[in-house]
Amino acid sequence: MKKILLILVILNSGLVIFPLSAQEQLFPLSINNVLATQQNSSSGIMRLSAINDTLILPFIDDFSRPGNYPYEGLWLDSNVYINNNYTKRPVTIGIATFDGLNQNGQPYHPSSTVDSIADVLTSRPINLIVPSGDTSVWISFFYQPQGLGDVPETGDSLILQFKDTSNTWTTIWSVKGQADTAFQRVNIRITNAVYLFNGFQFRFYNIATVNGNRDHWNLDYVTLLKNTIANAPILDNALIRPQSSLLTEYSAMPYPHYKSLSSQLAAMKTSIEDTIYNIDYGQTSYTTAADISQNGTTLFSGSNFASTLTSQVYIPFSIPMNSFAFPVQNQDTADFLVRSYFSQNGVETNSFNDTSYYTQHFHNYYAYDDGSAEVAYGLTGSQDVSLAVRFDVKMLDTLRGVQIYFNPTGVNITNKLFQLTAWSNIDIATNQSTELFREINQKPDSFDGINAFKTFLFTNTIVVNPGPVWVGFIQNEPQTLYGVGFDRNTDSHDKVAVRLAGSWLPSGVYGSLMIRPLFGKRISGVSVEETAALRPEFSVSPNPANGKFHLAFNNPAQKKFHLQLFDCLGSIISEEKITGSGDFDISGFSAGIYMVRLSDETAKTFSVRKLVIN
Repeated sequence: MKKILLILVILNSGLVIFPLSAQEQLFPLSINNVLATQQNSSSGIMRLSAINDTLILPFIDDFSRPGNYPYEGLWLDSNVYINNNYTKRPVTIGIATFDGLNQNGQPYHPSSTVDSIADVLTSRPINLIVPSGDTSVWISFFYQPQGLGDVPETGDSLILQFKDTSNTWTTIWSVKGQADTAFQRVNIRITNAVYLFNGFQFRFYNIATVNGNRDHWNLDYVTLLKNTIANAPILDNALIRPQSSLLTEYSAMPYPHYKSLSSQLAAMKTSIEDTIYNIDYGQTSYTTAADISQNGTTLFSGSNFASTLTSQVYIPFSIPMNSFAFPVQNQDTADFLVRSYFSQNGVETNSFNDTSYYTQHFHNYYAYDDGSAEVAYGLTGSQDVSLAVRFDVKMLDTLRGVQIYFNPTGVNITNKLFQLTAWSNIDIATNQSTELFREINQKPDSFDGINAFKTFLFTNTIVVNPGPVWVGFIQNEPQTLYGVGFDRNTDSHDKVAVRLAGSWLPSGVYGSLMIRPLFGKRISGVSVEETAALRPEFSVSPNPANGKFHLAFNNPAQKKFHLQLFDCLGSIISEEKITGSGDFDISGFSAGIYMVRLSDETAKTFSVRKLVIN
């Protein structure tokens, strides 16, 4: 029987660990890798300097616009993280998350152990002049502590301030840290004349431990209105979550393995599911719809008509896929764009929250996770500590390596050795396991790619049959190998086994470890160290770009290359085959940060460059 740990362990770095069952533990992260990949881009700090005039009411933002930074047309700074991952049951899709990290996803003060001001979200100047005696101006917002992230302690807080006619900031509202709760609405009437002027501003900020990605607060649906009342109805219907995998077992799997199935339909969900939240709109007719496309070609579409929505309820809907399965094609990889959306009768004031997207990946790996780590996972034991994740392989193939998401937690593990391991069998009931191979002297010292996964390759050829295979690692010492990414939006804990003091045990932590086995063709004659040298070298210009960009690289052999453009969420929005340099049209894409990936299909290598679109 597992023992329950009831104490908090405080490390020298000041990082607090929250123990769960046995020696499984979840930790706050040190950085935000989504923002960290953008840290050298000017877009991370760029605000629209052309917007100088004060804003005219209404002021409304539910953070559902694309991108990871606040909308420049309403906010002056870019410290908070706009995302879909750190909350459960939000008001609408998209939230603003306050933490201990700056706009580049790095700790404000990595060595600090004290609480101080962290993220700040400041409105642009607003014209708040109203007739004398008018008491109809209200600011409203929803907030939630923790969500799916780290609990803000009682010494932490979320604070709202107003700026008056003398440029003095005054605290109007605050709340102390607490455990996860549902989103709460706050309404504040603005009657003091010192705020009712042309140039009024308001700002939110959090008090947090500023050494990591911790002490989370989520903010949603901020409004500043006149001619209104307390708890004024928000006349909006909205989706609340991004789409998810349409595979029943995995979020992603190797395309050859999917194609090898006797029935691709058996691997598919039967419908596309989503949820609408009717905030205060009331009854109206609406149509829900979904489609699946590839490179702009629609492969599936469906819709349903519904009669009414009732205010302040979550309405799930389902679009039957009518025996649709992702098609079998000649290439080794494929990506499909899944979109769900709705339309309604009556006035629609915010179209950004009416649509959600998901890219279904078929590359060379299996995955349970959605690519986003909300916390980190680790194991601590006195001896013989191992972690393994089970994957049911669909065809005879070669296991080439494992990708592991190592997100720092504030503890230096760059020189901590571990043994990358594969097992053909782990039987918890009998405490028996059969090891296939282990790769010694591995270090979690860096990450590569857009989503912070590091690739570890096996030196030996490991051929696996259809059926279960386990991949993970054996720790070389009792100290926890901190920082394995842990996704709290999906759950595959029943596929995880941990070995502590000679016994295999099932995991007791809800979520998915970000560990992915790699299958397929070997990079012939190339070692791990040499692979980086063979990655295609290219440049994009101008950068920032407007309307089009030029990609330049030297390709005398006229080999085929695969060009992909990723948005800031890691979804593929454009791709094509190329054989040389050229100009590429981006006139249809919104302003923001993108990633350009050029893959050498012969050497099976790739390189990535950032591209800013104005």
